[in-house]
Formats: sequence, C-alpha cells, structure tokens
Amino acid sequence: MSRSALREWFEWLRTPLAWDLLLAALTGVWSFVFIRLFAPGRMNVDIADQYQQATGTIPFTDWHAPVMSVVWGLLITVTGRPGSLLVLQVVMLAAAALIIGVIINRRGAPRWISLLGPVTMATPWVLSQLTTLWKDTQMAVALALAVALLAVTRMVPRTWVLWLPALVLLVYALGVRKNAVFAMVPIAVYGAFCLRGRLRSVMRGGPRGRGGGRLRGGLRTAVDRAPRWCFAGLSVLVICVVGFGSVATEKLIESRVDVEHNGQISQIFLDDVMFSVPESRLQSSDAPRELRDHISSARDTCLDKGVIWDAYWNCYGRGATGKAFSPLAYQDELKSLWLSEVVTHPVSYLEYRSAVFSYYFFSSKLEYWEADWDGDAEKVGYEAGSVKADFIFRPYVEDFALGTFPMLFKPWFWTLVAAVLVGLAVRARRRDETVPGIRSATASTIASGPSVSPSAESKLTHTPTFWPEITVLATSALCYIGGYFPIVPANHFRYTYWPALAVTVAFVLWLAERRIQRVRNIGP
Repeated sequence: MSRSALREWFEWLRTPLAWDLLLAALTGVWSFVFIRLFAPGRMNVDIADQYQQATGTIPFTDWHAPVMSVVWGLLITVTGRPGSLLVLQVVMLAAAALIIGVIINRRGAPRWISLLGPVTMATPWVLSQLTTLWKDTQMAVALALAVALLAVTRMVPRTWVLWLPALVLLVYALGVRKNAVFAMVPIAVYGAFCLRGRLRSVMRGGPRGRGGGRLRGGLRTAVDRAPRWCFAGLSVLVICVVGFGSVATEKLIESRVDVEHNGQISQIFLDDVMFSVPESRLQSSDAPRELRDHISSARDTCLDKGVIWDAYWNCYGRGATGKAFSPLAYQDELKSLWLSEVVTHPVSYLEYRSAVFSYYFFSSKLEYWEADWDGDAEKVGYEAGSVKADFIFRPYVEDFALGTFPMLFKPWFWTLVAAVLVGLAVRARRRDETVPGIRSATASTIASGPSVSPSAESKLTHTPTFWPEITVLATSALCYIGGYFPIVPANHFRYTYWPALAVTVAFVLWLAERRIQRVRNIGP
C-alpha cells in the first residue's frame, strides 16, 4: 500500500462516519456479550406468569399487560427461543445508546463524551435491571429509544419517517405499564416541540406557487404568534395518538384472544382501605361483614410483619382462590368502601400514602436479580441462565456500586439530579433570552431545522442544542417518580429504572452540551 493510500486511510479513520462505526461496533460487542451471559433472561413470579401466557400454558389476564405476553409469544413463534425477549430488550437499549453517541459525535463534542452513549448500558444501575425481563425494563428501553428517535427527527432534516417507530414504541411503553402516562406527558410536549420546529421549517422554505406563499406565510405567522396554543394542541395530539394506539392495541388483542379481567386496581383500593381507615370506621361501614373481618385480620398480620403496603401479597392471602394473580373477592364492594371511607377522609389518605411513598423514595430493594432466585423460572420450565454472569457482574453491581454508592439506587438521588438538570436548562434558556443575538439565533435554529454539526472544528453557532432533550428526560423522570405517590406498592428498584436511565442519558447530554459550549466560547 502506497504512502498516499495510507494517508487517505488514516484520514478516513478520523472522519465522523468512522467514529460512528466504532461506536456501533462497541455497542454491538457489549450487547452480544451481555446477551450471551444473561440469556434467556431472568424472571420472578410476575414474569413467569407472563411467560406462561405467551406460550399458551395459561389464559391471558389483564393483571399484567397482555401486549407484552403477545409480543413475547410472537417472538417465540418466529425465533423458537424464549430468550428472544431479552434480545429485543437489549437491542432497544443498544439502539438508543448508539443514537445518543452518534448525535453527540456529529454535534462536535469531544469524542470521549460520545463514548458515554454506549457506556450508559454498562453502568451498574442500568445493567442491574437489564438482566431481568421486567415490564418496567421493557417500558424504560422503549421510552429511551422513542426519545432518541424523536431527537433525530428534530436535528436531522427529512427524517419524518422515524416518527412512526417512535409512536409504536410509546404505545408499547404505555401498554406494558399504564403509569407510563406520567412519563409520557413531557415526551408529548417534546414531540410537540419537534413538530412545531419542523412546521416552521416547512412554512419558511419551499417554492411559492400561486397563493401558496401567502398561505404559508399566514400559517407561519399563526404558529409564531400563538406558541402556547400551538404547543398545547400539538402536545394533546401526540398524547391522544399514543393513548388511542394503546386502547386500539388492547382491543385488537382482546379480539384475537380471551383476556380475563382480574381488576388489579383493587390491590390499590385494598391497601388504602386497610391502612388508612381506622378499625371503628371500617366495622361501621356498609361493606359485607366477611370483607370487613378479612381486612381487619389481614391488617393485624401485616402490622405484625412491620409492613403497611402490598397487602395482597404480604398478608391478605391473595385473591379469592388464594392463587397468585387471582382476582380479589368483593371487588365492587371494596371500591365502594374506598369511595366512602378513603376519598371522604383525605388527611388520613395523604398520611398513609406519604408513609409508603417515603419508604419507596428513600430506600430500595431487588437491585440485582441473582440466578439462584430463579425458582419461579424452574416451575414453569424456563431455561436457567449461566451462573457465571453473577460471578462477573454481581460484585460490580452490589458490592461496588450498591455498597459504595447506595444513593445510585434510590429515587431521591435521581430526583435531585433531575431537578438540578431542569434548573440548568431553565437558566440556559433565560441566559439565551437576555444575551443579545442569542435568542434570535436560537429561534432561527428551531425554525429552520438544521442538521447535526459534522465536527467540532467547524465551531458552528447555529446548531441545535441538547437542552430540549435534557429537559424532556429530566422532567419525564420527575413526573414518573411523582406519579407513584398514589400507587407505589413497594420499594423495588425496577420502579425507579426509567428515571435512572433517563437522567443518566440527560447527564451525558449535559456533559456534551457543556463541552460544545466551551469550544464555542473559545472561538476560532
């Protein structure tokens, strides 16, 4: 090979495309190693129930989201491997991490920061729940990939087609966990932000036919002068599309398979009644005597155990048949009792829910699911995974991260970091509005829909910032944690997985934005 050819080869290795390919290779290698070690995925009793539904062993129920079992069943039918759901789970997160790394690289941030995109997958708090087929993990990786795809549509022209998979992912996330709606609201606002930017771009550009220029100019003026109603309308549109898609998916599933309605929400009613309604009010209510006595005796059992949450599993004896996930007896009467005794005494209710939320907010449990705990998998004939993975990663997650930095697995920590990032975003926006020239440049950037900056050497000032992505991820984490106040049943870390993942990605984007801004301040 000649010297000039070698020089061209080395020059190509320095191009953004070559670095993107390196990021893809690193992400692919790590994903392969992870799947190899943890396949076919770990499960508890909830996941075992969903697996049985996916394989047709037991009927479908709505205790767990049928959509996850249906997707799992389709994957097993296509691939013949139960571990295909773990592959899907890892691939979705890998795609999101790779996209984050690539857009950081193309925006001109130092390349070591772009490596943090794929590295996100290897952080202890992200890795810890990726091993297990929780519906919480499915929801989190779907949301992460959806936000990453929407970020591409905002930064790269002519990528509207990515809205379709993004909406599918949002529908899936809402389908597997209904409380994903709390995380979805900021994402809907962000989607509206992306749409408005592209609408402005379309209105400002393109040929002007007969009357077309006047019409486009009128629409542009309407969008520019009415940002509040435009944002609100587009946000409602996005959330309605996702909500309609979720409902339509449920109806489609119910038209194909029989889904038993078990009324899982009765679990929440049971906890609220049992631990916020005094014995005197409970016994004087109009509820059936059998229900009142059962609640009273179960409460004593729970209090003896030192728990005031998740009574269905801890002390009530589960449902009417005593089997896991069986529906509670007297569901209508329990709902009426909740309406008459809980809703009408908000102080007692808030005291109880504050106590449970505090337990969730400041503590954590089940940070890592060990291979030895897969008894439920064995009962349903699910293949056992390799125990070698525990020897490699359990010390990394539990002994190092959890033992040295326990706050990394606590909701309060991710709430604090998210609040700080939102504060930094607000400060950046106010600074841009007060510095002459910045506001107009920012508005022009959003309106024109610029592409991603190819390199740091260009030092472009009219490239999109990462503040919208930082804001949506941080606020989504805050809303999701806050949304657990009336419903949280325990302090499992999986309930905090989306906030931890979202804030981690937001922090990486903040680092990239800070370094890019530093390059701009230095100037050419």
